Amino acid sequence: MQTRLHHARAVRDLGGACFALEVQGPIPPTQAGQFYMLRTAERWPVLLPRPFSLYDRSDDGSRGSFLIKAIGPGTRALSALRPGEALHLTGPLGQPFSQEVADPVCVAGGIGLAPFLLLGRQLRARGRRPFRLLLGGRNRQALAGMDDLAGLCDLHTATDDGSHGFHGMVTALLEQLASQGAVRPGDTVFCCGPDPMMHATARLCDKLRLRCFLSLETYMACGYGVCNGCSVRVQGERFHGWPYSKTCLEGPVYEACELAE
Repeated sequence: MQTRLHHARAVRDLGGACFALEVQGPIPPTQAGQFYMLRTAERWPVLLPRPFSLYDRSDDGSRGSFLIKAIGPGTRALSALRPGEALHLTGPLGQPFSQEVADPVCVAGGIGLAPFLLLGRQLRARGRRPFRLLLGGRNRQALAGMDDLAGLCDLHTATDDGSHGFHGMVTALLEQLASQGAVRPGDTVFCCGPDPMMHATARLCDKLRLRCFLSLETYMACGYGVCNGCSVRVQGERFHGWPYSKTCLEGPVYEACELAE
């Protein structure tokens, strides 16, 4: 983990107040699900940096990008960066999705899509077939970034209003695919998105006998274990009897059964 000064290459508008912030490298080798703490070098309007999963990385690490939704002063400041302006990146941080899963079923809600473009590139580089991706949102505009995954995944979409793909929640889409045999007991689900969606996905995976890993979007202040602000209640052997885990160190990816209700 290092903090480096980088420069913006471009801010690519993806619609729905979402954008891909492209930065000059070097971006060190990073696994899908790991994250970076970002802040602008000038005019940063808040005290603390903000955590974002690495969205994309060139093969040589000369550039990378982050999928961001402008909803507060920090994310708006990042969206206002212009080519050549500086920002600080600290990372890579955290634990990624398992690389041992050859054919994951990925479930994403909105900008929970962020880890899965990098995952698709890494799976393709290892000669794996396109993974199954279920992407949900309120409407078509909320499915920002899905076009970037062309050729990398078998994409299924769900929208609350039926404006794109399956009409309903992404969990209902997962259940439908399971009833059709496209998702089978024993498959492994990787999930990232809003907390209620991840809770629902974990419950459904338990019902369908699917192994489930969740990438938490817990608020983080430091990103490397100093502040204790991102602690979550856990259970299981990995934590040696300790009831809390720092998401920035032992997460953000947890197996669903490791998280206490």
